[in-house]
Amino acid sequence: MTRMTNARFLGSLMVLLILAVGSRPLLAQEAPIKIAIVDLEAVVGQSQQGQELQSRMESFQAQIQQEMTTMNQQANELRQRLAEGANALSETRLAELNKEYEDATIALRRFRDDKQREGQKMQEESLREIEGLLEPVFEQVRTEMGYDLILNNVPGVVLMVGERVDITAMMIERFNAAAQAGGD
Repeated sequence: MTRMTNARFLGSLMVLLILAVGSRPLLAQEAPIKIAIVDLEAVVGQSQQGQELQSRMESFQAQIQQEMTTMNQQANELRQRLAEGANALSETRLAELNKEYEDATIALRRFRDDKQREGQKMQEESLREIEGLLEPVFEQVRTEMGYDLILNNVPGVVLMVGERVDITAMMIERFNAAAQAGGD
């Protein structure tokens, strides 16, 4: 009986040993998934390229504002001349001034709309350029750090982030370093 028990015990031990050795490659393949979170808006906003974009946009807006102020002043002058001459000017001259005022306000609206579209296009193109420059930096970080997934910290998608998985500061540093290396 003891022989039979020993044989069963040894048989069970062999089966367990075979299972353990056979499943070892499976266990090695199932390493934990490594995830990182990045605040892409912060990376863009705090990077050199993002700050340059912000500066260009502010200059563009200041220039547009200055031009709009001039156009607005011209329209206001026409409106004032129209109001002042309501009783003194002829019907024909009043109609001409009224047409000039309408044309000036329409031109101002068109100018504003055109420049708004131009600004949006400039911003979108610059952001696409920055994204293109960021892609190899993300790929390098993903490869070096062994990340399986890098998520953008967008409200509603990522609810909570621990400091351990937030790579925003590292991405800003690496992106700026890549820009310096590319600019030299």
